[in-house]
Order: sequence, then structure tokens, then C-alpha cells
Amino acid sequence: MARNGVSWSEAPWRTRLLRRLRVPAAIVGPCGRFSPRWRELADDLGHWAELRARVDRDEWRRLTSSYSVLVYHRFAGELKPGQEGIDIAPRRYYRHLRVLRLLGFKALSLDDLLAFHRGERNELPRRRFAITVDDAMADAVEPLRRTARLQPQLFVPTAELGGSAHWIDGEPVAEWEEIRRLAEAGIAIGSHTRHHRKLTELGAAEREVELLGSLAELREQVPGAAPVIAYPNGDHDDIVCRATEEAGYEAAFTTEKGRNDAAIDVYRLRRVSVHGTDGPLAVLWKVLSGEALPEWWLRLRR
Repeated sequence: MARNGVSWSEAPWRTRLLRRLRVPAAIVGPCGRFSPRWRELADDLGHWAELRARVDRDEWRRLTSSYSVLVYHRFAGELKPGQEGIDIAPRRYYRHLRVLRLLGFKALSLDDLLAFHRGERNELPRRRFAITVDDAMADAVEPLRRTARLQPQLFVPTAELGGSAHWIDGEPVAEWEEIRRLAEAGIAIGSHTRHHRKLTELGAAEREVELLGSLAELREQVPGAAPVIAYPNGDHDDIVCRATEEAGYEAAFTTEKGRNDAAIDVYRLRRVSVHGTDGPLAVLWKVLSGEALPEWWLRLRR
């Protein structure tokens, strides 16, 4: 029932807010004389108002239920040049989660997330968000252990564990034993391929090794590992998504920004990155909107 193939969450936050507030299309319509964007907004509001009147409450809640996914990487807090966008101090990470909890937000487990997309859950309660961590860096182990009750998801490059990250300045990567202990603590463990290579740049045979090989290694080392993957660097296209499904994965995370609803392609799930300088307000914005910080906000921080 998405309009022109566009789901509820594909619209920017302003449009979603106007829909929630039930702003009549007639108010916006006259502005269409000045801009096609206003005409498009009026059409959008009219469509969703009509749809809301036509479906029952359960179906409406299914169509409009959505969640945001945060993605973290390093937890060293060193902010080395070039790593400012992926490295955060553990105390800042804990503060993020503490503030979200105080505001009534609850973490979404991978099991509930997958059940929602399988149609086993028709809706999600409001204020739900998921926590994901890419790369399995050694400095992520303790912060994840301390927040295991929130059921974060960790995506590991299986052939790189115990070594150094060629994609992040040679920083140390966690050992398999540490990954198993995290799994025992309740962390969902998924794939980040074998060697953290961009899948769109690989031939079919190499891509198959990265996808199938990683899943096989995960199941051998962590029997309860989830058949879920985070694409390295978020890199994907139609061929990669199809290969991921054929390899046996149930879902895949990108780094495309936005919230996720029941209509989204499960092999293109959206996430928003948390940066080293993000405070609780910035993370609150990202959880609510699924979007990056506005440009005016970034200017104020410079």
C-alpha cells in the first residue's frame, strides 16, 4: 500500500511528522503554485490521509511501525586523524544509552527485528531502536559486554579475527574466544564477510567465498550466530543483494540512512552512523529521524 512504491519510512522526517499530525493536504495544496515540491507534499498528505481512512487500526499501525538502527565501530576514544567518524569513547557510548533509556526508548533485539520483517509481528511499539557494531575491533569487546542486556548486534569479518584491521589503520581485531564470550553474554553475532572487502568490486566467485565462507565460519565458531550480514562500508547493489539472499542470509544492513518499516527490502536495511563527537542529543536525533545531523547543527559544532 505504499504510495508509488514508497514506504512510510522512505519520506524525510518532516513529511512523516506532518502525516502524524494529520495536516490536511488542502492547507499545503495552494503552495503548489510556487514549487513542485509543495505539490508533491500535498499529494503525499492526501494519499496517506485517504489510506488512513480506508484501513483498520491494526493495518495502519503495521504500515507506520518503524525503527532506527545505530551503527558504531571503534570504542577507543582516541579520535585519531581520519577516525573521528568511527571512534567513540566508551563513556560517551554509555551516556548515549543511558539518556535514551531515561527518555523511554528501548533497544530492539535481532530476534524481534527479524520477526517484524517476517510478518510474525504486525507492529513495533514506539521508541524502538537497534544497536549494531561493525568490524569486531578489540576495543569494542568490553563496551559490548557491559551493555549486553540491550542485545546489540556485532558483525565480524571472520578471516580477520585475531589480526589487524587493514581497513582501519591496522587497529587490533578481537579474537574468536572473545567473540564466543560475547555471544554467550547475549550479543547477536553476524557476518561482516571474511576479509572486509567491498562486495561490488568482486567477481562472482570471490563474492561467493566472502559470503558463504563467512557464514560457514560463523556457524562453526559460534553455533548460535545469526544469518545476518552488514555489508563492509555499506557497499551493495542489486547483484550483491541477490547473492546475499542466495547465500542463506536472512537480512542485510547497509549504511544508507533512514528508518526501517515492514515494506523495506530486508537486504537493504538502513542504519545511521554514530560519530566520535556525537553527544546524547545528536544520538536522540538520529534515533528519532534515522537521518544524519542537519547541516546547521554541524556548523554550530565547528
